Amino acid sequence: MTTPAKNKDVLLITLLGIAHGVSHFFHLVIPPLYPWLMPTFDLNFAQVGLVMTIFFIVSALGQAASGFLVDRFGAKRCLIAGTAALMLSGVALALAQGYSWLFVSTILAGLGNSVFHPADYSIINRSISEERIPYAFSIHAVVGNVGWAVAPVLMVGVAMLFDWRAAAWSSALIGLGVLVLLMVYQREFDVEDSEEEVAKEKAQEKKSGSFGFLTHLSVWLCFFFFFFTCVAYGILQNFAPSIFKATYNLSLETATAGLTAYIVGSATGILSGGWVAKRFPRTDYVIASSLTFAAFMACLLATQWVPGWMVLPLMTMMGFGVGIATPSRDMLIRQTTMVKFGKNTFGRVYGFTYCGMDVGQTMAPVIAGPLLDAGQFTMALILVAVFQSGAVLTALGVGRQK
Repeated sequence: MTTPAKNKDVLLITLLGIAHGVSHFFHLVIPPLYPWLMPTFDLNFAQVGLVMTIFFIVSALGQAASGFLVDRFGAKRCLIAGTAALMLSGVALALAQGYSWLFVSTILAGLGNSVFHPADYSIINRSISEERIPYAFSIHAVVGNVGWAVAPVLMVGVAMLFDWRAAAWSSALIGLGVLVLLMVYQREFDVEDSEEEVAKEKAQEKKSGSFGFLTHLSVWLCFFFFFFTCVAYGILQNFAPSIFKATYNLSLETATAGLTAYIVGSATGILSGGWVAKRFPRTDYVIASSLTFAAFMACLLATQWVPGWMVLPLMTMMGFGVGIATPSRDMLIRQTTMVKFGKNTFGRVYGFTYCGMDVGQTMAPVIAGPLLDAGQFTMALILVAVFQSGAVLTALGVGRQK
């Protein structure tokens, strides 16, 4: 039997999932078009690589700032503005007349991307019914991964059928479609707090100050949790095919399938993780156990004791372990924010802690690249386990701070 509250929850989870998916989609609009953009504008790999580095820098800095904007002006306005920026990023890319235009496109994409975590999580935490929040976190994360999966296929497919400008226009149309959808349903994002709740939140914020959350160790532990997990994932995302080709003598196709196996395992884990987060309230223990399992898979791969055919199942299990932790991770931040800072700081806390994700993804190639250049492919796998273990320690640390 459906109820108005359940119907609204389902609608909000759907809308926020689509919005999150399009933000991840724009992470991978430009990279698949390198084979077309490089000869068109006479660019080398260092130049196009700088474009994406700028994206993550803008996104990281913007995410911290947008958290304050979400808390000050409301998540709805920021979400619509961010989606508009993503759409304009696609337009700028489609109209590009030179290398500098790529920076305009990627800066707009970075600014647009920066609002989604603080805005989406603020809405989820303030508007979704308590019993469905773990499932909301789960679906939100999975649909974001779908955006990553769809972007390269669509960009390359359209570019091969037509040209790279048509592919860029298609990304702009996707941004426009989601923008229209959010504007049609924008009233669903409104939050109405009682006068008593508003007074309580204002008193709590006045006591801690606008930047008071930065003085709490738990917030920094959450930041480093994201940093550690994303360095580990970033190493695999950037170098898994090369690592497995060198360490297990796999074909490039099979080695590349290892990363796909990880992504599939992660998506399965995230879907299961919503159920786990709802039934096991000690989220720090859930995160610690699942990431310890993932780190063990990485260590097993690094030993090279297993045959090559085991790479795919072990990567799947590693991804599953990381995925299980994802909804509990977001619940952990929610619990910390509610206890220490109040609902009016969701944007700031999620915005700042999620910066660790962008910083980790930016640093992963810098950390692992020199090792691979030196032929230390096994060491790169060991680093994956080390950073996942670091995430375990930070999660347990947050649990002790609550």
